[in-house]
Amino acid sequence: MKHLFTILFIGILFFSCSSNEDDATNTNSDPLVKQIKFDGATNTGLAINSQEINFNFEYDNSKRLTKKVGGYLAISPNTGFDRIFSNKVYTSFVYSNNKATVENFYDSDNYAVAKGTIYYTLNSANLIVEKEVPNSIAINSKKLVYKYSEGKLTEVVTSYPNMTYYPDDETDFILTFSEKFYYDAKNNLTKTEYTELHNGKNEGRKIVRTFEEYDTSYNPFKRMQLVEEYFYRSLSKNNFRKYTETSYYHDDVSTNETGWKFVYDNQGNIIVN
Repeated sequence: MKHLFTILFIGILFFSCSSNEDDATNTNSDPLVKQIKFDGATNTGLAINSQEINFNFEYDNSKRLTKKVGGYLAISPNTGFDRIFSNKVYTSFVYSNNKATVENFYDSDNYAVAKGTIYYTLNSANLIVEKEVPNSIAINSKKLVYKYSEGKLTEVVTSYPNMTYYPDDETDFILTFSEKFYYDAKNNLTKTEYTELHNGKNEGRKIVRTFEEYDTSYNPFKRMQLVEEYFYRSLSKNNFRKYTETSYYHDDVSTNETGWKFVYDNQGNIIVN
């Protein structure tokens, strides 16, 4: 009986370790991309000098992203564009144990950009488990919780911890958002469903994001999950070339679509610089 208990204990321990490993993502084999000369963000706008786009990336000894050089400055819409690219805009990524702080800066005294401070909590596989977005108006501060299954993100739940709630008021409710993630057999993100919840029930706005026309190339954005504009790209094995966002609000429906034409080498790998 004693030996049987020992065997069962070892079996449980082995299963536990195996399950934890299943939830881990092997980032060591992902490319260490140090320069990208195109914008792969889903929220791309019109840059007046798009031909000058040249993002540079720096990493620490653990191959974690520490700096992204290159960003945008807002310009007058009267120009026909909404921003201008600048290599003086940069984003820093500072790590302390399992915490990461992300902030924006401008490398000059002539201009100031919003820091947009974000605090992340990471797990042992460097995947995001929590994200805190502070706001000068306390009730607008957000907390996001990330859920995984077999190493893939399945849901992000957004809440407002400082927002007041009066349960005796029939018109009041606890506001949260849920975004669920869906993948194909090749581990590429195909769709997300972002839903507004009132006391846990589907109400108000819903956004469906679809990701299509994947290539077979490696993904240069895999290590960039902390770069907000590349977050969706970081979740897939390959690169989507079509993005569609459909917003539903009661009877109102609006759709925006974005496409990319990437350049590839003879092996079918994406050329980033």
